[in-house]
Amino acid sequence: MAGAPVKTSDSTRALPPCPEETRTPEIAPHELEVKLECEPGKLRKLFDVGPLSAAKLHARSQRLVGAYFDTQDDKLDGAGMTLRVRKSGTRRIMTLKWTRPQERLFFRGEVEVSVNGDAPDLERFDPEIATKVLETSDNKPLVCRFETIVRRRVADLSLGDTRVEIAFDEGEIVSADRSIKISECELELKEGDPAALFTLAAQVASAGLWLAPAPKAQRGYLLARGEKPTEVRATEPQFDPGTLVEEVIGVIIENNIRQFLGNWPALLESDLPESIHQMRVALRRLRAALRLFEKAFPGAGFEAFRAEAKRIADVLGGARDHDVFIALVTDGPLMAFASDESFEALLSASEARRLHAYEIARQVVRAPETSRFVLELQAFVASRGWRNKLGTEDLTRLGKPAHGFAADALQGLYRRARRLGKDIMGIDPEERHRLRICLKNLRYAADFFGSLFEEPRDVKKFTKTLSALQDSLGAHNDAVVALKTVRDVEQEAGGAAHRAAGIVLGWYGRESSNPEMLLKDDWRAFKNALCFWR
Repeated sequence: MAGAPVKTSDSTRALPPCPEETRTPEIAPHELEVKLECEPGKLRKLFDVGPLSAAKLHARSQRLVGAYFDTQDDKLDGAGMTLRVRKSGTRRIMTLKWTRPQERLFFRGEVEVSVNGDAPDLERFDPEIATKVLETSDNKPLVCRFETIVRRRVADLSLGDTRVEIAFDEGEIVSADRSIKISECELELKEGDPAALFTLAAQVASAGLWLAPAPKAQRGYLLARGEKPTEVRATEPQFDPGTLVEEVIGVIIENNIRQFLGNWPALLESDLPESIHQMRVALRRLRAALRLFEKAFPGAGFEAFRAEAKRIADVLGGARDHDVFIALVTDGPLMAFASDESFEALLSASEARRLHAYEIARQVVRAPETSRFVLELQAFVASRGWRNKLGTEDLTRLGKPAHGFAADALQGLYRRARRLGKDIMGIDPEERHRLRICLKNLRYAADFFGSLFEEPRDVKKFTKTLSALQDSLGAHNDAVVALKTVRDVEQEAGGAAHRAAGIVLGWYGRESSNPEMLLKDDWRAFKNALCFWR
């Protein structure tokens, strides 16, 4: 029990590394698992899907009740830990799972032991593990925060040398008087090739399932706290100076997939504008990375994934455009014409279009094609699929330190930006757009590769200068979006919104044709900035 003296147990495995430690995930026990969701009732048909049919005769059914324990203020969850006691008949299994910064996507640390009762018995863990749990909880009492109650059908499937456990869970997550339904397919790699697991999951997704990026524990904690999912922002990958090019490629791709998936729950459960924005940021960053890699290693297979990422981002763009438009009108002309009733008609029509665009965005997230895109890209990373079409010289370059590769990529983008913006105040809208995209790609590359260089302060100064220039160009782009969107909205709103539409056209037409003089100063600061990669 929590607070009890810690005893040694021979039945446990190694201590999960603390977040501040630098040990690789392979040193500690871990699980690789893909979860997919579907509409209730569809799970029963999945054993008839392609490769899963081989496991149908061996499927077994069981009722599982999992109690998740934490302090009342969720100290363990805050540290990325999950502590569960699961009941199945008379058997009780206590499991500790954890995630760490920079952990590989779909991987989690895991250690489990048998216990005699329904509550955690930390004495059953290795002493170091028990101590870590106690320290993380500040020795506070551990209480049941929520439960999962599911009927599970489970079977093993062999794919050559790869063995996968398939589990179909139907049930609910319960906390006090609140509950949410569960309808999930879990595919866990027991032995063999991770790429085979992702390929199998992509085939299962084709049956009408979508990825479930939020595990049951995450959903349970939100339920217990009465909260909704929030947006997930980009994080910069951290590399040691000697990290090889091939490792950098895999980590950067997974970094952007993580952000893309991380914003699905907020989109599916709410109209949170930032979720759409961050999903599109993730896809832009991913496309920028894939373009860099394809340019360095032509024909390696990156371009097909880049095209699919663009297709998905374009569908999400409609929702984002209306979010931007409503914010621009509310914070701009409406402030000066607050008593003008025509703005109510204009904004009402835009809100209706926004809600429709969000429903389309949810459909694209739930579409099998989107989950297949993620899973096939993940299989590509796991198998290092880019090696298949490369010659000896390129394969050698993959095994070299990434510092030189990163410096060349940054310098190429920097030169292109300088060339595109040579006459910054005189370039036409199309050239301005190309410059803005190039600067975004340069900013993303600085984020991707910054940790490979020795002076973090120089990286930060450069990206700060670059951000100011992006903001100046972004204000012009927002005005262009407003002009495009207001014409579409006015047609739907009719005559009641005519005056407001005219005001918006005049307001942002002036801004789009007369860039701020601040742009000239921001461009000069960019040209004079210290290039940290040189």
